[in-house]
Amino acid sequence: MRLFSLSFVLLIALAVSAAAQLPELRDVDLTAWDCLSKLEGAARTQDGKERNVQKNRSTVEFASRNVPNFDFASFLARVVEYDRQVERKHRRDLSAEQKDKLLVLEKQIVSVTGWLVLAYQGVPETTNCRSKDFLDWHLELSPAAADHAAQVGDPTPIICEITPRIQAQLFRSGVRIQKLAAFLRLADNSFVATGSEPHKIRVTGFLMWDDEHNKADNDVGSHVGWFSAEGYHHPWRATAWEIHPVLKVEDLGTE
Repeated sequence: MRLFSLSFVLLIALAVSAAAQLPELRDVDLTAWDCLSKLEGAARTQDGKERNVQKNRSTVEFASRNVPNFDFASFLARVVEYDRQVERKHRRDLSAEQKDKLLVLEKQIVSVTGWLVLAYQGVPETTNCRSKDFLDWHLELSPAAADHAAQVGDPTPIICEITPRIQAQLFRSGVRIQKLAAFLRLADNSFVATGSEPHKIRVTGFLMWDDEHNKADNDVGSHVGWFSAEGYHHPWRATAWEIHPVLKVEDLGTE
């Protein structure tokens, strides 16, 4: 009996140790970060600067606002109209009138509900001044739970991104990616199970149009069609409209 107890304790310890080695949200300290006051990040083009400013918005009080709440399908139905208004152009190619419309659309704070099957840290990018230490977290919000990571034939997700400027706030509120997501994608693009079932979550944040990732078949499509040699799945999103930055994550359970 004692040997069994020791073995059980060892298995628990190994599981805890393995989980601790996986990436997770942190109570990150940004005070010494040289990019903190640079909302344009390290972008050199005008459209890049405009895009980064939208991504780097800070938290705001929204409890008193009338925040629209969408499920997966109703969000996609809504942004079809937004695509029509901006003609799915690159940000730099928008007319003055379209750019004004886009700014109004991107002021919206919305909530979207879906299943968190896969999550991962991003790569260094101009938004965060190409930092290797301060990275965005991508939450792939799916229309249904799944018992596997991304594979050919799966429906593509709505992308929601947690930025370094918001990460500590979410961490302190109790949000843990390993609890909510069933799978993580690691830096080598391999998938690893967290040991958790996918949770249904409600994500609230700013609406943002990521026109950099708006190419049909490569970026945007209804289902995953292929994997690149580097291990990325394509298309990898249902729309170029994102929740970015995420301001709040609510756990709705696994039922």
